[in-house]
Amino acid sequence: MPQHPTLVPFRPDHAAALGLRQRAAACLSGLDSRADLARDYASAGPAWTLMACGWPLACGGAVRFWDGVGELWCWTGADAAQWSVAYARQARARVDALQARGFHRLQAHVREDDPQARRFVRFLGLAPEGRCPGYGPDQSTHLLYGRFLTWKK
Repeated sequence: MPQHPTLVPFRPDHAAALGLRQRAAACLSGLDSRADLARDYASAGPAWTLMACGWPLACGGAVRFWDGVGELWCWTGADAAQWSVAYARQARARVDALQARGFHRLQAHVREDDPQARRFVRFLGLAPEGRCPGYGPDQSTHLLYGRFLTWKK
């Protein structure tokens, strides 16, 4: 019987073991090495890895810009499709927890030509906010999505 996926704290070596899906790899092309980015993301805010059978399926978290505001990031492995329902539920729960623990705004930039990523970010509760031509490292167009809670009164 397959092991149910579990969340563990993100470590940069998880990213090295992740067999990225093609669109995710394309999004990262032209940037620093994945190892360098993983170290930067590990130190920039809360992050987790979804594991199944001892192998990373996806890594993600929030880069804290300043108090209460973060940019969501997610690197998805090709094997995550086998666990899509568990993966989606875990990711949604993480985003909900981030907002419950002090992020009043979370946002994500998603490649315009990646319909799977666009559906996923909408499932996470983010709404479309704008179009960003030339935003990607390859000058691809990205869409900005956001999720905002008003300030406490």
